Amino acid sequence: MNMNKVREEDDYSVVIFKPGTSPGERKKGLFFFTVLTIIILAQAFFWLFANSVEPITWGMPFGMFTVVVLILLEFATLAAMYWSETREDSDKGGAK
Repeated sequence: MNMNKVREEDDYSVVIFKPGTSPGERKKGLFFFTVLTIIILAQAFFWLFANSVEPITWGMPFGMFTVVVLILLEFATLAAMYWSETREDSDKGGAK
């Protein structure tokens, strides 16, 4: 039985990558997914390691400083992901 036929017929399967995705693209996608997941979980549970007012850093309590740093890390990661995709896809064009 062909797995692709089963996948097209039931439409209930979870597809992480499109068929034909290169191993390099898969590795890059999993890397960015992992990094962003760690940053988002750190934002959700920052109070476990940054639950204090002291020390005051950049005029902010330590907890607020931690949130700002995590948001900046997330922005930098998303920007790196965007730039890595646009650099590789710029020669392919937008219309299919």
